[in-house]
Amino acid sequence: MALFSVYLPHAEDGPRSYRLENARFVRDGFSWSAFFVPVIWLVWHRTWRWVLVVLAFELGLTLLSARLGVPPATLALLGLLQMLFVGLEARKWFGLALERRGFELADIVQAGSLEDAERRFYERVAVEKSASPSVVMPPSPPRYTGVIGLFPEQGTRG
Repeated sequence: MALFSVYLPHAEDGPRSYRLENARFVRDGFSWSAFFVPVIWLVWHRTWRWVLVVLAFELGLTLLSARLGVPPATLALLGLLQMLFVGLEARKWFGLALERRGFELADIVQAGSLEDAERRFYERVAVEKSASPSVVMPPSPPRYTGVIGLFPEQGTRG
């Protein structure tokens, strides 16, 4: 089973039906396609900031090899580490890019495939709508507050 983050356009962008039709499902986990062709994957998903970072890193590797004579094996290892990093983080970067484009994280669904995730999400929305007509969308998870790690609040001491 995998986790899928569900992103919807902001409420101001249109009626509920428009928001549900334009839902984006982003699977959590490693992306093999982003591992093998990182720049193409990042351009395809319009994560422009990370395209620039990856290209700058690759340019740096090229300049490093030309000016300092770094052994090819070291360059290959650094390139492989960069590919691994992109494969691990690409889907998170895609979610952040969606948020910058006006989407909001609406739900997280556990499912075996994209089709199952879509079905579970839309079933959940339909049940909530029939249970309470005043419910517009599933409640949004809390936004990032700048806290890193296991501590629930900033400045809290144990």
